[in-house]
Amino acid sequence: MELDENNPAQPLFTVSEFLDAVNYVLKHDKALVRGEVTDFKKGKWISFSLKDKDDNSLLKCVMGAWLYNQIGVQIEDGMEIKISGSPSINKAYGSFGFWVETIEPLGEGSLKKAYELLVKKLREEGLFTRKRELPEFIERIGVISSKHGVVIHDFKQNLDKRGYKIIFKDARVEGADAVGQIVEAIHELQNKKYNLDILVIIRGGGSLESMQAFNNEAVARAIFASNIPIIAGIGHDVDVPIASLVADREESTPTGAAHAVNESWNRLESLLPIYERNTLAYLDMSRIKESVTGLGKVISAQFSQMLEDAQTELKRCAQLVTLLDPARNLRLGYSIVRSGGKVLKSVKQAKLGAELNIELGDGEIISKVIKI
Repeated sequence: MELDENNPAQPLFTVSEFLDAVNYVLKHDKALVRGEVTDFKKGKWISFSLKDKDDNSLLKCVMGAWLYNQIGVQIEDGMEIKISGSPSINKAYGSFGFWVETIEPLGEGSLKKAYELLVKKLREEGLFTRKRELPEFIERIGVISSKHGVVIHDFKQNLDKRGYKIIFKDARVEGADAVGQIVEAIHELQNKKYNLDILVIIRGGGSLESMQAFNNEAVARAIFASNIPIIAGIGHDVDVPIASLVADREESTPTGAAHAVNESWNRLESLLPIYERNTLAYLDMSRIKESVTGLGKVISAQFSQMLEDAQTELKRCAQLVTLLDPARNLRLGYSIVRSGGKVLKSVKQAKLGAELNIELGDGEIISKVIKI
C-alpha cells in the first residue's frame, strides 16, 4: 500500500490490497441469514443461493464439502434454512458471497424434507440394518442426556435394584451445541477405562425442530461407529429419530430404555427357580437314602463278579503250574541227566569216562560213560 500523491493522507490501494482489507473487516462480521435454497450444487465445494421470497433477492453461498458433511444436515432446492457465517468478496471474480459455517432447516416442511433425505442416504448405506444383541446381565451403563429435567431421573427410577453402575455424560439435547456434545460424549464413553456393557442415549419427546440433533448425520454415524451396543430412548410422536433408527435397540421413552436394561437379567430370573427346585430335590433325605442303597447293590454285585472271576483265573493258573512241574514228568518215567552239574541235552555233550548223575522220580543213579 502506498499514499496518494495528490492527497498524502489518503492511502492508495491496489485492487488485491483493497479486497484483502474489505474481507478482513467482513470476516469478523458474523451474521445469521434465512432464505430459500436455490441452485444447490454438491462437489468438492458446496454452493447454493439463498432467495428472499419477498423480492427474490439472492445471496451466493459456499462452504467446504467436509464441513457440510460434518454439519450432518441434508438440504436441497426449495428448503427454507437458516445459515451462519460471514460475507466475503471473491478476489478472482470480484463477486460478493457468503461463507457458510452452519445450516439449520426452518419450518416443518423443510425439517421433514431434511429428515427424509438423510433417512434415504443412510438406509442405502445400510446403517439401519445392523442390530447387535444386547449383552446379558448388564452392570455398567453409560448414559448420555441433559442433566436438566426429569429424563435421567425417570430412567434411574425404572431400573431394577441390582446395583447398576451408571457413568453419566451431560450433553445438550437441542440447540446449536447439541450435536457436538452428543458426538463427543459417545466418543468419550468408548474409552476402555469405563468398561461399559451398554450405552443409553435418552431425551423426552418434542417437536421436529427440537429433535434436530437426533436427526443429524454426525450423531447417526457416531452411534454406528460405537464399539458398545447402544439403546436409544428418545421420545417422538410420528417419525422415529434417525439416531434411534441407527441404534441397536430403539425405545420410544427413557422408561422403555430402563426396561430394556432390566430385560438382560430375564434369563437368570427364569432359571433360578428351576435350579432351586433341582438343588432341593437332590438334598431330600429319602432320595439320598434311596440313591445310596441302590449304589450299594451295584457295588456288591460288581464285587461278587470280580471275586468269581478271580477264583476262575486262580484255578486255571494252578492247573498250568501242575502241568509244567518237572517232578510230575519224572514220575511219569522221564529222567534228568547231568554231567558236571549241567543238564545234558545232547549226546555230543557227554564225554567218555565222565561221571553222570541220573535223576529219576524216586531217586538218583550215579554212573560213568563207557560208550557213546
